[in-house]
Amino acid sequence: MDHHRTPTKPALEIALALSGGAARGTFHLGFIEALLENGVEIKAISGTSAGAVVGGALACGTSPREVLEILKSQEFRDIFKFNWLRKSLFCIDYKADVISKLFPLANLNETHIPFYACITDITNHEIIYANEGEGRTLILASCALIPIFKPIKDKDKLLGDGGILNLMPTTPLLKYNYPILGINLMPYKIARKDNFLSLIRTVLQLLFSSTLHQDIKKCKWYIAPKELSDIKMFSLNKLQSGFDLGYEKGLEWCASQL
Repeated sequence: MDHHRTPTKPALEIALALSGGAARGTFHLGFIEALLENGVEIKAISGTSAGAVVGGALACGTSPREVLEILKSQEFRDIFKFNWLRKSLFCIDYKADVISKLFPLANLNETHIPFYACITDITNHEIIYANEGEGRTLILASCALIPIFKPIKDKDKLLGDGGILNLMPTTPLLKYNYPILGINLMPYKIARKDNFLSLIRTVLQLLFSSTLHQDIKKCKWYIAPKELSDIKMFSLNKLQSGFDLGYEKGLEWCASQL
């Protein structure tokens, strides 16, 4: 059965707010693939962490399926090295060729679609919505979840994961006056066991979601499937599963809206 149609004109014009969620980011890719197949036109994107990777790659002209194949490649896995607890658990080879494959445009102001990477300015305790400057550095700064990864130094600032202050950024999209579709990769999940690790996960979830309700109010549509809780955030073994779930949910959304 053909689940999508061949578009003759944009069925809908929207802005996308994409949350962080590490390896769950392939859900974004699958959902966006379904949107594009059904003629939905994406006019602006903002993203945090994994959402910044997906949104930045898409804004640079890399297709969702191309991004998925890059993320699944051994070349991508090789950029992560155990850091032996020297300021972080892992370090990333930011100069690897695979980073340029994801983000072929050097400056964020060159993207085909307006794009904003949400970053936490640790030095000044504030949020940055970056849409100009060295794209690869800024997008990866949005992913620098401390202490798993080291914060990134950019000029006189220390930059870290945008999710610390804004998990699913809608603010930079408001000026475009397109209805906002927000996708949250971290649906709230009640811990089954009351132990040390579950308490840490719950506290982190509450920390990252502290401003989420404000952003949800700015969205016309909000997606946060409970099934995402079954996909481990820090494992690269379920990338295809995340994409497939996103594609399925994207087709369902298109069928209900178009």
